[in-house]
Amino acid sequence: MFEALGDLGYAVESMPPYTLVYKADMPELTGLIGALPLPGRESPVTGRAAIRIVEPGLVLRRLTHGGLLRSITGGRFLSLDRSLREISVSAHLASRGVPTPEIAALRFRRAGPFYAIEVITKLVPDAVDLLAYLEKRPADALLAFMQAGGLISRVHGLGVYHPDLHVKNLLLDRRKALWIIDLDGARLFPVLPPALRERNLARFTRSLVKWDRAGRISLPAGWEQAFADGYAGGR
Repeated sequence: MFEALGDLGYAVESMPPYTLVYKADMPELTGLIGALPLPGRESPVTGRAAIRIVEPGLVLRRLTHGGLLRSITGGRFLSLDRSLREISVSAHLASRGVPTPEIAALRFRRAGPFYAIEVITKLVPDAVDLLAYLEKRPADALLAFMQAGGLISRVHGLGVYHPDLHVKNLLLDRRKALWIIDLDGARLFPVLPPALRERNLARFTRSLVKWDRAGRISLPAGWEQAFADGYAGGR
């Protein structure tokens, strides 16, 4: 199951009740994340999964299902396939210069046929999600939409489909550079099919419209064109 991870620089260690998959050049992680409870604090960045900042400079994300499955299975998974793919996709994007937090480790435990899975990534310092940025900096919205279009275009050009691509899964760091996060469930294709490109773009723009209608942000005139221009320029 874990054979391919060695080529990506990961090691595996059993520390009951957990199994750890971690960067081999970060052996200190076994002492940090092999313990329960974990040190750290809750993160102000929120999403579908519970997020906790673990010192030093790490973020733990407890995986849960989305949609209807969330109410049925919650954080129980029948396999580790999604998380192992996330490591591969993240490494693929990062190796080609796409900003995405490095996955430092996975921590999982098994209960019967199910797995409970946590993903530990390196912290992006002083980052805010794109929704929070648009709330605070509405005058910069058109530039942010162009950046978002360009980043998503690069991701698509590298064959990656992000099934949960929405406004809160893009972060801006202190230099206002955009990062893509939460690649859980992402898939890598030799060439991303056009239908999946369109589905991804529709998912992202729906999330913007949703928050506009909820009154959290105000979409300016020309935002769709700015996003489309950024997407075209990112190819």
